[in-house]
Amino acid sequence: MLAIDIRRMLPVGLMALIGFVGGASVAAHQDPAAPAATPATAASAAQPERHKQSATREAARPPLHIDPKAALVSDIHNKVVHFPLALGAAGAILLLLSYRWPQFGPGARLLLVAAALSAWVAVRSGHAQQADLEGGGLDLWLERHQDFGEWTAYALTLTALVALIKRARPVHWLFALVVLGLLSATGFLGGILAHPPL
Repeated sequence: MLAIDIRRMLPVGLMALIGFVGGASVAAHQDPAAPAATPATAASAAQPERHKQSATREAARPPLHIDPKAALVSDIHNKVVHFPLALGAAGAILLLLSYRWPQFGPGARLLLVAAALSAWVAVRSGHAQQADLEGGGLDLWLERHQDFGEWTAYALTLTALVALIKRARPVHWLFALVVLGLLSATGFLGGILAHPPL
């Protein structure tokens, strides 16, 4: 019988998950109009040619001036929304893992409470930012995103409360899966609004 020490495997699995999520995040924020570089084209491109193209592109664009204070307080929803997504997903995953490893239970409950609180801040800031997106052809997607955002905030709140009840432990998995599904749908719809398809 093959014995696997999960304590050694968990850090490797977490690092793989972080690498996958980080890579997906970078890929999602790349310009779709930019040509994709392949190993063959990258190897055949001359080093000076790349610098020349980069310098030409830089000279064509005026420098970008950003006021840090204004950037910090503008579009709050776009900044706050990452907290319920990350905290909620981590809390739901730890809640699922707590069936096998009960020591993850307290961390899951703490993350879910923090996610629920930040979800309501995200809902409130999203309503405040709603006027910026209305009338731009994305109204249907905006309405869907708002609905899913509110459902997600309610689900996170309910899941955080249920996770605090030890007698409800047999159904924790169901709440965790619902939260993960709602977080995914809400994030997907928000991504359509933030990065509309061309």
